[in-house]
Parts: sequence; C-alpha cells; structure tokens
Amino acid sequence: MSMPPGPDAGNTVLRGELVRLEPLTQQHAQGLFLRGCHAPDWAFMPRGCFIDLADTRHWIDEATRAPGEQAWAIVENAKGKVVGSTRYLNMLPEHRSLEIGWTWLGQEWQRTGVNTEAKLLLLRHAFERLRCLRVEFKADARNLRSQRALERIGAMREGVLRKHRIVQNDFSRDSVYFSVLDTEWPAVKRRLAQLREGR
Repeated sequence: MSMPPGPDAGNTVLRGELVRLEPLTQQHAQGLFLRGCHAPDWAFMPRGCFIDLADTRHWIDEATRAPGEQAWAIVENAKGKVVGSTRYLNMLPEHRSLEIGWTWLGQEWQRTGVNTEAKLLLLRHAFERLRCLRVEFKADARNLRSQRALERIGAMREGVLRKHRIVQNDFSRDSVYFSVLDTEWPAVKRRLAQLREGR
C-alpha cells in the first residue's frame, strides 16, 4: 500500500462525470474563498468560514503541509469552477486505513450529486488503488444531516467518542464515527452510483 503523506502525496487527480478532485494548491484560493465565506456552512467544522483571501491562503498552507493528509479542491467539470474541498486524513499505511473528512461545498452545490460523486471518487481510490482495508468518517454529533448522509451510502455507525474535539467557540464536541470496510465496498460502490444517478 502506497500512501505518501502531505505535500508529497503526488499529483493524483480523481476524475468523475460531474467533478474532478485536484490536489489542493494556492491556485484554488480565490475560488475557495468565494464558496467558503458563508458562515452557516461551517457550523460543524473545526473552524469558522474564510474571512478573507489571506485567511483562505493560510488554510490551504495548513492543509497541504499537514502530515498524514492529502487535500483536494473539488472542481466542477462543466464550468471549471472550484466548488469546495475534501481530504484524506489519518493516513496509516501500516494499517491500510485512512479517514475522509474536511469536506465542504459552496451553497449552490449542496444537496446535488457533487458530494456523492466526490465520496465515490475518494472511496474508489482508497479501496481500488491504495488497497485500504478500512476508510473512516467522523461527524459532529450535532450534525444530523451529515450522519444521515453517511448512513445513506452504507457506512456503518461505530460509536461516539465523547468530548472528542474542541472546536469553534471553545465547544467540546462529541464525534460519531462511521466506517466502510473493503468487504463492504462493492455494495457501497453500487449504492453511491445509484445515488449519483438519482435512483
């Protein structure tokens, strides 16, 4: 299993019908700022929305330099617009596992097939290219919409870590963990494909 961490993660572009995931760079800063400055969209994220372009650039630097992570910009194929971002976190080659997180989208692309396809691309790369045994997700316990979305694609709810992370406004949140295993991937893959096609 080959999982180079952080900025050495390579130039892997994950391509789908609606979007492509491009390795995150400063070239994406303007588009990310335009989509990521709506405060309510970041209510359950570790930090608040972008306050200006400099803040966005700082966030990109942190994301691309974080050890054990690979960050992508989500780019709409039709118009070439940057519409959000997502990451692999906690990449552990020795255990053949990783986490998908830090996923967010601009308002116009929420509740569309974009997030579904992004998850499909990330999971397919993890299981079919990196040969993961396990991919995990965590959600703020207050974020019921995210939890329902994970259950909808077939991720297994594993449990709650209480007072797991201190996030915005010094709030100590509980984290709900979900996972997909390699043996479950074929069924999850079919489910994601159906959801993307609106079936």
